[in-house]
Amino acid sequence: MLSASLSPRRPLPVHVRCAARICVALTCGIVIASLGASTRAESPSGAATIREVAFADAPQLAVERLPQPDNVTPPAAVTLAELEQIALQNNPTLAASRAQVSAARGRQVQAGLYPNPMIGYTGTEMGDEGTAGMQGGFVSQQFITGGKLRLDRAVAGQEIQESLFRVDVQQLRVLSDVRLRFYESLVAQRRIGLSDELVQIGEQSKDITQRLLQAQQVSRSDLLQAEIEAEEAKILANNARNDSSEAWRRLAAVIGDPTLEVKPLAGELERDIPSYEWEATYTQLLAENPELSAAQARVQRARFAIERARRENIPNVDVSAEAIHINQTGSNAAGVQVGIPIPIFNRNQGNIMRANAELVATENDIRRIELDLRDRLAVVYRRFENARRQTDRYQQEVVPRAKQSIELVTRGYEAGQVDFLSLLTSQRTYIRVNLIYLDSLAELRQASTLIEGQLLSDSLQAEAGSNLPEK
Repeated sequence: MLSASLSPRRPLPVHVRCAARICVALTCGIVIASLGASTRAESPSGAATIREVAFADAPQLAVERLPQPDNVTPPAAVTLAELEQIALQNNPTLAASRAQVSAARGRQVQAGLYPNPMIGYTGTEMGDEGTAGMQGGFVSQQFITGGKLRLDRAVAGQEIQESLFRVDVQQLRVLSDVRLRFYESLVAQRRIGLSDELVQIGEQSKDITQRLLQAQQVSRSDLLQAEIEAEEAKILANNARNDSSEAWRRLAAVIGDPTLEVKPLAGELERDIPSYEWEATYTQLLAENPELSAAQARVQRARFAIERARRENIPNVDVSAEAIHINQTGSNAAGVQVGIPIPIFNRNQGNIMRANAELVATENDIRRIELDLRDRLAVVYRRFENARRQTDRYQQEVVPRAKQSIELVTRGYEAGQVDFLSLLTSQRTYIRVNLIYLDSLAELRQASTLIEGQLLSDSLQAEAGSNLPEK
């Protein structure tokens, strides 16, 4: 509804969708009002005349379903927990993140290895006095001093820690995306049912207007308006089905199984919606966000890197030993060489300067991430609060009143006190209210999912970013 190459279609803001549906509903209301007015103007007993034209049967809101063959079993509904488990096993970005951890472990192993010794052959003065000269072999070894190998392992160890936090980041991205797509698909399924009911009402309104025209109680323009309304309802229903197909395909993509069979979803939009308080939410975000933890690992790595750069000018010791046979005299000899570089010109001062600059950069990156989290949370928190208040108002006030209104109108129609077109108007209003309420629930679920997921989403992006869907 705190999210993000392949850019997913950005959903329209809830207030834009609501305004569009309200405009359609107002147009429908004007048409119905004009029908009712013309009917009352031509007949003092308009309700009775309309009931005669409409064959006096109240419409049923439920969409008629085709009977299923006895040997066909509908697919079992799938839960959010099941989809999350599939995603954790199949999403390729998680396998790639875990591979990065293995690569970091390999770098740590390599960083701690001692240089290999060197063994070789030596021969000099060959041909002197017609002899083979001096021939033998040698072995050399470099000894690393100053604890440089230990510091190399420490630097690589912080890379491992950062990689582990990156796995946590990616797992949260995947789970957030699964939850976002799940609720998107759940909303799309419910919207199909509401739009189908709207189509049925539009068709009934068109049929009634056609009969009223034949009875010369409405004009030709009234029929055209009713036909326009019916066609717009069909467009809305078609769009709802396309939205549902898109939502399922995106859900299948993020769980890593694009061939996943379309199934009904088992879930409740209204249940278990958490509540948040700004300061507590932000404090928890700073304490638990793995992006921030990864940045802190980079700071520690930079500190080890500074110490490692300072130790570089401590010279390593090269030791070489050789054994030779002197053919001129028939005697054997041995020799030892020990050498160390003298840090006069190169004291690794450039790398020390670079390491210090990298520490400053990583420390400031932590501050940047904290401010970025606050900025992103502000957007998502506003979305959540707006959606929560709107959902509460619709759930406690608007929807119950719309339901009460349709019940009263239905009883009035059955008693012959309300005309058929007024009943259709009441039904249309009830469906419109439920569509807006459904959009509010969708927005509420999106915002709460992002907050619970540490503002992380867009798991299938090539580079895991922190893109937040704009509203």
